[in-house]
Amino acid sequence: MRYTPAQSMRATFFWRLYLGCVALVLLSTVTLGVWFERRARADMLRDLDGSLEARLVLLQDIAAPHWDEPTSADFAERIQRLGRDGGARLTLVRPDGVVLADSERDPSTIGNHRMRPEIEDAAQTGRGSAERDSETVGRRYRYLARAVRVDGELVGFVRAAFPLEGIEERIASLRVSTALTALAAAGIAVLVALSFAKRVSAPLSATAALAERIAKGDYEASVEPVEGADEIARLSEAIATMNRQLEERLETITADRNQVLAILGGMVEGVVAIDRDERVVHMNSVAARLLGADPAEVEGRRIWEVTRVLPVCEILDSARGSGEPRSGSCALIPEGDVARGQVEIELRASGLRAGSGELAGAVLVMHDVTELRRLENVRRDFVANVSHELKTPLTAIRGMVETMVDDPEMPKDTQRRFLDRVRDQALRLSALVTDLLSLARIEANEGRSERTLLDLRPRMREGVARFGDVAARKQLGLSLELPDEACTVLADEESLRQILDNLLDNACKYTPEGGRVCARLLRLPGELRLEVEDTGIGIEPADQARVFERFYRVDKARSRDLGGTGLGLSIVKHLASSLGGSVSIESAPGRGSTFRVHFPA
Repeated sequence: MRYTPAQSMRATFFWRLYLGCVALVLLSTVTLGVWFERRARADMLRDLDGSLEARLVLLQDIAAPHWDEPTSADFAERIQRLGRDGGARLTLVRPDGVVLADSERDPSTIGNHRMRPEIEDAAQTGRGSAERDSETVGRRYRYLARAVRVDGELVGFVRAAFPLEGIEERIASLRVSTALTALAAAGIAVLVALSFAKRVSAPLSATAALAERIAKGDYEASVEPVEGADEIARLSEAIATMNRQLEERLETITADRNQVLAILGGMVEGVVAIDRDERVVHMNSVAARLLGADPAEVEGRRIWEVTRVLPVCEILDSARGSGEPRSGSCALIPEGDVARGQVEIELRASGLRAGSGELAGAVLVMHDVTELRRLENVRRDFVANVSHELKTPLTAIRGMVETMVDDPEMPKDTQRRFLDRVRDQALRLSALVTDLLSLARIEANEGRSERTLLDLRPRMREGVARFGDVAARKQLGLSLELPDEACTVLADEESLRQILDNLLDNACKYTPEGGRVCARLLRLPGELRLEVEDTGIGIEPADQARVFERFYRVDKARSRDLGGTGLGLSIVKHLASSLGGSVSIESAPGRGSTFRVHFPA
């Protein structure tokens, strides 16, 4: 006869369930039976000891006058009658172990009792008990003995014994009851297990079939709810839910993988990964461009076949072999970007490890640090320029002061001229330090007032008015052009003042006498544009890109003669950037310059 999978599962489940129930029932029954047996035996023995103790007290009272001559017929009769009435065996024993009287045997036929355990214990502690087969009667007894003392002197022992057949019969009856209970429970367990197996096997079969379908990759598998088996139905539903979640997670993993690839592809750094055989596992477009390779064709090829850039091959090989991070650098000219020229590349490689912890390859990240190197050069130039700009007025001040100190007879007019120059250099030094501090606060975004919507027109009128005297001394034509409607920007008063003052100061300084300076404000689509136009010396195209750098001067000698610090236009650029704007320049040598600040409208 062949069994279907459901029948086979039912049979297997039934026997497992049945044997488990039977084992549990038997274990519980045996455990409880043993406990009850020990508890019942202990209770019976405690009651028996209490009864024997009472007989010992009575026997001791009866025997008190007869310890010297206890073998009289009358006394022996009383002992036998007392033993028959209580169903116990009573015995009197001398200190040396000789039996003086016994309720069941002739004392002359009984051996010495001094070495009996209960007598030994009674001699030492005053009371002793034991449980054993009687050597004289041949039955199992419970013995209880007491030492009898008169004026502190041991005169003998009284002993009572009771047969244990009754207790053993009751214990045996309890064992039979326990066994019958276990058999009845096993029979009930058969019925319960059979019913439960029938109720559970069908949904279990459906659940097993669902699991098999999932194992075969059928992630659309589902199961109908099973009536009468709530837990199994919940299990089936949980498996179906797990199946749906598994499908969703697989889709998520796939999406995450694609996202990671997209991220790697969109990184500004180049990324190259190789396996333990030096074959390319991944190369993003940035790395491919820097190394002159095609990302679609490099996968599976050895790295030294893909590129001839020796530092790249060496650092990957070193990281692959040791598993330790490696770093290095190289210079190369990317293909397709020759106009940019040579670029500096920083290389950082580390080992790739599999799930077991073994080295599985290496990954390399290529950072284009050309701009960082340029910024480092700018920083070095800035430090050198600051040192030079500070040293020049300090040297002049020191030289003139030392000259005045060394020549006490210096004429007054010469001293006055020297002091005027010292004052001018001190003012120049103070202006330089002030501009440096202002620039530092702007870059750190410190000291800025709360920004509000401000109309640029009144601020420009005030700025032009401040430079009226300067323009008049140089005979410059200073004009202002403003629109009729309000022009508001989100800014603060101090930033707008510094922007306008630096632009007007720069225009007035570099415009010769008789020239013209014009400040204007224009409303354009999407922006407000502040312009300061002059007819000054103008700027060469090669210098226009650098005029907003710190300390950069087109004509250094002329700038120092005019008292400039070389920081005004840099301050304008940073302030405009902090307000969300930008700066630009339009200039031609000998035709003047136009500086523009673009504010978002």
